[in-house]
Amino acid sequence: MSSSATDRRKSEAATIDRRRLLQGIAATGIAAGAGCAGEDEEDDDETIEDDEGTQDDEDDAALEDVQDGGRLELAIERPGMDHVDYVMSTLADDSIIYNAIYDDVYEMSLEGELHNWMAEEYELVEAQDVDELDYEPYMRELEIEDVEEDEDTGEFEPALEEVDWPNTVLIHHPEDMAAVAEGELEAGDSVRALTREEAGEAVEDGVYGTHLRGRFHEGIEFHDGTELTAGDLIGSYDRHVDSMLHGQVVDAFLHADAPEGENGYEFELYHQLPDAGAELEAPVTIFPEDQHDVPPGELEPEEWVGTGPYEIVEYDEGEQVLLERMDNYWLEEVGLDGKEWWDGPEDFPEAPVIDEINVRFVPEEGTRVAGLQDGSVDLAYELPAVERDAFDDNPDFTVDSQPATGFKFMTFPMEETDTGGAFANQEVRQAVANLIPRQQIVDVVDAGWGEPGLVPIPEPPSALATQGTYEELTESDWALPADPDHEAAEEMIEESPLEAPIDIVIETNADDETRQDKVTLIVDELNASGLFDATMETPADIGDWTVTMLEVDGSRFDYSERNAATVIGLAGTWEPHGYNEAIHDPDNHNICCNWFFPAGTFDWMDDYRACRFSVDAAEDDDTRREMYDEIWPTIVEESATTMVDFSLETAVAGPDVEGFNVYVDRRQHVEWSLHAPYDEQLTWLDRAE
Repeated sequence: MSSSATDRRKSEAATIDRRRLLQGIAATGIAAGAGCAGEDEEDDDETIEDDEGTQDDEDDAALEDVQDGGRLELAIERPGMDHVDYVMSTLADDSIIYNAIYDDVYEMSLEGELHNWMAEEYELVEAQDVDELDYEPYMRELEIEDVEEDEDTGEFEPALEEVDWPNTVLIHHPEDMAAVAEGELEAGDSVRALTREEAGEAVEDGVYGTHLRGRFHEGIEFHDGTELTAGDLIGSYDRHVDSMLHGQVVDAFLHADAPEGENGYEFELYHQLPDAGAELEAPVTIFPEDQHDVPPGELEPEEWVGTGPYEIVEYDEGEQVLLERMDNYWLEEVGLDGKEWWDGPEDFPEAPVIDEINVRFVPEEGTRVAGLQDGSVDLAYELPAVERDAFDDNPDFTVDSQPATGFKFMTFPMEETDTGGAFANQEVRQAVANLIPRQQIVDVVDAGWGEPGLVPIPEPPSALATQGTYEELTESDWALPADPDHEAAEEMIEESPLEAPIDIVIETNADDETRQDKVTLIVDELNASGLFDATMETPADIGDWTVTMLEVDGSRFDYSERNAATVIGLAGTWEPHGYNEAIHDPDNHNICCNWFFPAGTFDWMDDYRACRFSVDAAEDDDTRREMYDEIWPTIVEESATTMVDFSLETAVAGPDVEGFNVYVDRRQHVEWSLHAPYDEQLTWLDRAE
């Protein structure tokens, strides 16, 4: 199936060498080839609308045509797994495997609606106006073992005596930490802190920020035959302490309890502060009881025991992982009629219908493409845009895409320095933001498989982050332009104290040619404007670059002196708050991915935090949406960061794959795409000769 937008993607991609994009070609000439946004954007909207259906006209075969069985050959882009213990893995690609093995308390539909899954009931009970100081009566004292000076801020940071795993510090007393920072407390002194061991007492006294209550369906079994109970959820928090997922859990978590006892089914979860994100963030991956005391990093593949529809059969490091469908999947026992949201057809399957999934590690793009072509691979993703177009032209293949949670963004250092310091001027940052050729980047580099980043958040989490539609948000008068706005940029530079052209550098990582192609377009547009003399630099591969140059003391001064901005990519979840929290909140300073903004940088940060961490936001979704709508224009106007583009999650399915559609989050390529009754999504194999 083709559209004018698809045709436009192909014609533009065919005119350039995508591997070294437009080197030596004038930016103005490219802009003419890319066309204007008007009619083409409408065509793009039509294409995306076609892709968004979970069972569109082409794929929506009758349920009586569904075939049971078969082995799905899935090729993923990595050379192997990041880690074979779920709580130590940070790669989305690993989660493709894990999410087929471990089921969750709830699932999110394609429209961003929460559906109880293993939970029969799950709801917010209340939120209370509580802050860190309210926990003071329950805090213990911890000795300061050492104090180090932060070269960046000049403040002192303590190293505290350790508590024994799985206990961990949840909250430090803010007054004591301030005293350490000012040098008033030294090694040998003590600070007050709340740990997990004291949190239960606070909850008993009614001191907590957010209270959630849920109940599991009875009769859910792990792969080893043991029954899932509330105690398994509570005990699984232990495995997340000191793991790679520690911060995601402990930063907000307070306590978990089983009011009917650990062998019961009812659970209660508590967060430290009033938290609008608690419902999505509080539950963790659930392990069976005999694994609760296994320290993070010590679980082996043969010990993967979850409640999901598939279990592990074989693990061959760097080669493949073979999964097999469970015979006693819990949903077949509970029945779809046992889910309060179910109103679909009577004969919709209550488990995936594909018997086996063979996940193969195939990092080479060409090998994944060849596998699809010769039939040895059924499903692959992260293919070059031109290859996706070729498969899209072939009626035997299914190419599906969804607006996704990934985004590229530019960050500006804002320090006033003796040399450089251009980005300390808001007008200069705004001028750059208005000159980024967002639509062209999507059309040319991604061949149309993306969306321009016009607002501070991608489409999937926007259901909780704006009162209107996402389209209305992107059409706001404060939204960033899809095409460069030279007139606005010129006015901003004229209002700044600097004279054009301004020397600047745009850095990105050396191991991502596609990202470099996007920065090349940005640099060319900046230079074509006459307002900037811009160059691209690629200091190192992503890991070395972020760890040795960005996440270090003083990086904001170094980058300010060199007038160097950065372009990098991240991905988020359905919870909208983390997107801008990660790149702006001073609590993340010198952590991914706030390189340049310590405490005190933004006078609007408390207002932003309140969009998630306040009673009003936690208790009423509409109030929360209104609060976000009030802060978005401020973030765009500040221009400390600016969005470049938002990704589309795409995948290609071979001729034998029927009913396939892709989810907004790569981590659920198997979990959702193969069987998601809340969206009436089902994939099966037709191996008929």
